[in-house]
Amino acid sequence: MSEKPAPATPAEVFVPIQDLPSAPIIFFEFCPTLGNNNGLINIMLAAGLVMPTGGPGTETVPVAVAHLRCTSAAAVQLRDALGKALQLGAAFEAPQGRAN
Repeated sequence: MSEKPAPATPAEVFVPIQDLPSAPIIFFEFCPTLGNNNGLINIMLAAGLVMPTGGPGTETVPVAVAHLRCTSAAAVQLRDALGKALQLGAAFEAPQGRAN
């Protein structure tokens, strides 16, 4: 008699995502504000916009690019996804210290 396969864990369950091409790409450099209002997480995402000045130089102006809102459960998923993405990127970073 054959054994039944183990049930899939939530991480193994594929959920198809709709409208992938129309989703915006959000680039940010820092998070100037954050909060938690009864479990609703809010984080402002911002970037530095380089603007010309009246003289020969430029000035970097911080601008808000998005207001992230999510539940606590979604924030945990985002934190875990960011952690995994950072681990993937660590494999490509140059080793620290002197070369032999």
